[in-house]
Amino acid sequence: MSAITQNYARIALFHGTDTPFEIQHIPIQDINNTVLVQVDLATICGSDLHTVSGRRNAEVPCVLGHETIGTVASTTTIHSADGKLLRIGDRIVWSLTTSCGVCHLCVNKNIPQKCETLFKYGHAQCVGENQLSGGFATHIQLKSGSTIFHIPEVITDVEAAPINCALATVINGLNKIETFPGETAIVHGAGMLGVYAACYLREQGYDIVVIVDKNSNRLQFAEKFGATHTFNSDIVSNDEISAQLKELTKNCGVDLAIEVSGSPSALPDLIEWLGIGGRCLTLGYVYPLENIPIHVHQLVTKCINLQGVHNYHPNVLKTALRFVEKNRIKYPFSELIGHIYPLSGIDAAFRRAFHQDAIRIGINPRL
Repeated sequence: MSAITQNYARIALFHGTDTPFEIQHIPIQDINNTVLVQVDLATICGSDLHTVSGRRNAEVPCVLGHETIGTVASTTTIHSADGKLLRIGDRIVWSLTTSCGVCHLCVNKNIPQKCETLFKYGHAQCVGENQLSGGFATHIQLKSGSTIFHIPEVITDVEAAPINCALATVINGLNKIETFPGETAIVHGAGMLGVYAACYLREQGYDIVVIVDKNSNRLQFAEKFGATHTFNSDIVSNDEISAQLKELTKNCGVDLAIEVSGSPSALPDLIEWLGIGGRCLTLGYVYPLENIPIHVHQLVTKCINLQGVHNYHPNVLKTALRFVEKNRIKYPFSELIGHIYPLSGIDAAFRRAFHQDAIRIGINPRL
């Protein structure tokens, strides 16, 4: 990569809560065993909002952004996970985390997304070789241990950008908790993860997929992605929801519950709505949240399986790509990103994202 060492990249530096992003020009370093990628599109994930709002700590300054896709920008000897040599111009997506493949967590626990030497894109302090490690920049350098896939030609940038976080996380969690055709499911949260969960469950043979949220617009949007019943928890009481769920499930209770909202009330409510032998998957509590009161008596007496899952096994990313490729005509994945801003407009992009009038807001550094 020595031919590009004099080139510069633009990055949007995050310095902390209530501080505007700083656009900087930095030289692109020549780092061995990395892949230089030109960022085509990045989306603002809910965890980015947690960081900017101060709900979650970050080592500053840093370049946020991890729901990202891009184009190989320099010659490399690195191959994709499918064994294909990466070439300049290839459209690619990569795992949210890196892993060593040899540690206890990678080998014995089979959770490489929690590797002992884990690196997570969009979460590292902007120093040394980590200056280009977030998606809110014109370039990103992919490190050794990243799992990289080519993006199928039919998948557009807008359809692809959220795959390597939101969709892969949902699929990984559902694989872990297991899905069974003919079951009933309830999803708490109609954001990106909730919408993805709805369509994925429908394709797994779920005839009843209920979504609960406080945002009416998002609930209406979820119906496009397979939600069969929706409840606005600001309008409909828990007792009313419970009564309707009993009717839907013939008094058996829901089989599978999925928490993707991060709301303190989500877990207690889902345990209440689950039937005997039910399973509860929680994915949304990605920021510190203490003292959630849950009905532990129901957890025990209903024989509920409670499963927390963080990030995803890198191989799931291929499954996520195939899912979008197969179902992109059936579900309007391209509508998930409401508006796309240039990198210079990142502050406005975050203000828009906090309004939550769109499922995702995008940032295109090429604009």
